[in-house]
Amino acid sequence: MSLAVCLTAAACQSLPPTDRGVLAERLDESIQVLASPDSGPRQRSQAAGAYRQILAATLGDRLQEAAQPRLSLKGGRSGQIRSPSEFTGITPVQSPRDTRPGLHRAGLGLPAVGHMAAGADPNAPPAGYQIPLTLISLPEPPPATCCESALVDPDQVRAVRTAHGDAPLAMDLEAPIRAVSVTGPRLGAGLMNLVRPGAFSGQPRIVFMEPFDPDKRPLVLVHGLLSTPRMWAPLVLDLLADSQVRANYQIWFFYYPTGQPVPLSALQLREALDDAAARYRPRYPMVLVGHSMGGILSRAQVSEITERQAETMVPGVAGLPDYSRVRRALIFEPRADVGRVVFMFTPHRGSRLATSGLGSWGIRLIRLPDILLSEIAIAADHLAGTHDLRLPTSIHGLSPDSQFLSVLDTTKPVVPTHSVIGDRGRGTGWASSDGVVPYTSSHLASAESEVAVPTGHGGFTHPEAVKELKRILYREAKNVVASSARDSAPKTH
Repeated sequence: MSLAVCLTAAACQSLPPTDRGVLAERLDESIQVLASPDSGPRQRSQAAGAYRQILAATLGDRLQEAAQPRLSLKGGRSGQIRSPSEFTGITPVQSPRDTRPGLHRAGLGLPAVGHMAAGADPNAPPAGYQIPLTLISLPEPPPATCCESALVDPDQVRAVRTAHGDAPLAMDLEAPIRAVSVTGPRLGAGLMNLVRPGAFSGQPRIVFMEPFDPDKRPLVLVHGLLSTPRMWAPLVLDLLADSQVRANYQIWFFYYPTGQPVPLSALQLREALDDAAARYRPRYPMVLVGHSMGGILSRAQVSEITERQAETMVPGVAGLPDYSRVRRALIFEPRADVGRVVFMFTPHRGSRLATSGLGSWGIRLIRLPDILLSEIAIAADHLAGTHDLRLPTSIHGLSPDSQFLSVLDTTKPVVPTHSVIGDRGRGTGWASSDGVVPYTSSHLASAESEVAVPTGHGGFTHPEAVKELKRILYREAKNVVASSARDSAPKTH
């Protein structure tokens, strides 16, 4: 039987000892080339391809061996060898896409995607987690007739020790990121979530890209109007192509229906973060990144609106019971577990497009859910003289005339903030605009830094915007490390 037709576990197990010996010889030939410093690029590419083909063709047997790995790895931490039993399926990467330098590494091994069911994890993507893996197999010394195999986390292990020297470990981090449902729901969901927020499936929630890691800082991405977490996919690729970002941050998404009133969505973000923080107790402060309206929701997490300020918006709101969602949406304190916020193309003082013909058309389309309308009716009974209280939509809430934006703009965030602003390359200063948000609305005087990017409102993936975001993330990671060192240093008297 030839190795090329050994495509299932049953077929691999039926190989006679002589053919298993040939398999080991073929693997060894590839390993010699990949471990030799004298091999050229073409030789390495051919050897790596031949090695991957052998492992893909004998996948069943190799995974059985990987259940009890005995390999010596170089540059890895304990726990970075994974058991096949952790996954509901393992799919080899047959046609890799290399669009971001930093997400791939040529070398020894068969890159694969491990599928992990969501199970009881409320923060898992609906289709479960997609985990990057690399399968490696080394021929056992004679008289053995086959291999030692292991499933490895390629982001933690860089090389494999072989009989011919150390060989680099192959890595493909792009395939899991591109797997279906990793960053969000199907296309078109954003429009439906705007015009029919009551049809939103489940509760507004935090969705993780990977299982919670206590050694990494939460990086929470908050999308804006007419969007879903899927919008972040290109930025996620850019961020995770950076080894420093990968080592220090875990990406969380906030997913919510964008047609709701802005204060209510801000409350739902607060509640979703509360839930995740209580469940996992992150040891590092979160970093929030909000695009457009998502920036407003993020600002509300690090700001305070007092009862007195809320009364200017809705007289009598301070008298509502503590459990009232109206009260909690308008009266709040800043979170203590957020370390930094990045505003990307954020309309702090609204946008005239919200009151334009297009905005008015959008307002007419939105149908708020009955549960929200009934809640407001109950609140109205508590508010003397406000029986005509009506709940504005998200588009109302982004108008320059929004009372909520006006009050929020009088507050100063309690943590360092940064602004990324678009000027469409026109460089007109105070008169500039990203095409949706004017500079006079996106500028925040209290921001620690502000960068104008020559792009429009959707330009969060512009190279200059990505560069600035990475700079901020590096700084936050460095500050947290320095703070931890100070806290752990012995006290002197």
